Amino acid sequence: MAEGNGGDESGAAAAPKPQPRPQTRAPIGGMVSDPRDREVKTGPSLTGFLRDRLSTGIQGALVFIGVRRPRNPDGTLGPRSWKRLFAFLATVFAIAFVWTSIHIVQPGTVAVPVTLGHAGDPIGPGFHITLPFTTTYAIPVRVQNYTMSFIKGEGAAGNADDSVAVLGSDGGAANVNATVLYRVDPRQATTVYKNIGKSYATTIVRPTARFCIRTQFTLYPLIAAATTDFRKIQSDAAQCFKDAVQPQGLIVQDFQLREVALSSQLQSAVNSKVASQQNAEQQKFELATAQQGADITRIQALATADSQQILACGGKAETVRKNGVDVQTVVPNALTACSQSQLTPAYLQYTYIQALKQLVTSNNATTIILPFDKNLTPLINIPNGSSTNGASSNGSTTTPTKTGP
Repeated sequence: MAEGNGGDESGAAAAPKPQPRPQTRAPIGGMVSDPRDREVKTGPSLTGFLRDRLSTGIQGALVFIGVRRPRNPDGTLGPRSWKRLFAFLATVFAIAFVWTSIHIVQPGTVAVPVTLGHAGDPIGPGFHITLPFTTTYAIPVRVQNYTMSFIKGEGAAGNADDSVAVLGSDGGAANVNATVLYRVDPRQATTVYKNIGKSYATTIVRPTARFCIRTQFTLYPLIAAATTDFRKIQSDAAQCFKDAVQPQGLIVQDFQLREVALSSQLQSAVNSKVASQQNAEQQKFELATAQQGADITRIQALATADSQQILACGGKAETVRKNGVDVQTVVPNALTACSQSQLTPAYLQYTYIQALKQLVTSNNATTIILPFDKNLTPLINIPNGSSTNGASSNGSTTTPTKTGP
């Protein structure tokens, strides 16, 4: 029993002591991390798979062309393939050589070749082979326009007011709409590219045009500049612009001053000036008409006097020249050759009969009241229409009223 007890005691002494239970931390936010989740294995993501494949492919390509040295199975680096590396570099150089030597220039443009910082002569449209490592810069040679206007959407500034503000010599202000038509000289495209660049419209065209317009308007009173001297201002401004831009390699096609917008007060003054000019022209016309009427009356009076003088004094036929044409006419004799007065009773009676004849044949006459005496016929036929045979179309006659004895 003692041994048994002794054995139990030794067995009890050899038994392992229980380990203290590890203290767990309190969960944060009510979530507990289960350590068993770490043992769960998931498949690789598609992004990681593609990244690994791409990296492996790039490394293999670099090793194949000789950029990188291969790695042996034991982990050591193998020899580099110099032959493949030189072949790869030669291929890249050949491609760059050919690619930078061939150029195609489109119609309506010229190209400025620049080789390693040096600009050469311009080349025209078509296929060209240049030195390697050459870059070409296209310059359009078509006609271009630059419009400065206060009309929205018309000028180069879009919806902004880009008109030219001008002042006349009298201090009057106005806004001018202008359009410049120009193009680049193909022979000086290299000069334009080196000195101005490709933004020549805003660098040269716009400021030069505005300067020339303002300068010319300051030489004239504004009303005269907007009316009588407008064409001269346009011509002088165009010459000023041409002298300034042509040495820079630009050819001027046309310079147009399209509209001058005056203030309301100046516009009223212009309207008054135009109205005054029109009135003056009307008065000149009326004066010429009156003079012509007076000349006609004077000629008629002279003709009457000549006819009376011919009846009284006689005349003779002569050839006179009128308006470059020889005309036969009767020239009355001098008054000293007259034997009687011009206004004789016979002449007055003849004139009286001619006046009656005109009244009778008139379409407006229906009844004529005449003085009656023994020397005149009391019965006068008044025809209707064109009948002059003494009876009307319906056979009616008119008896004049006797107002005399």
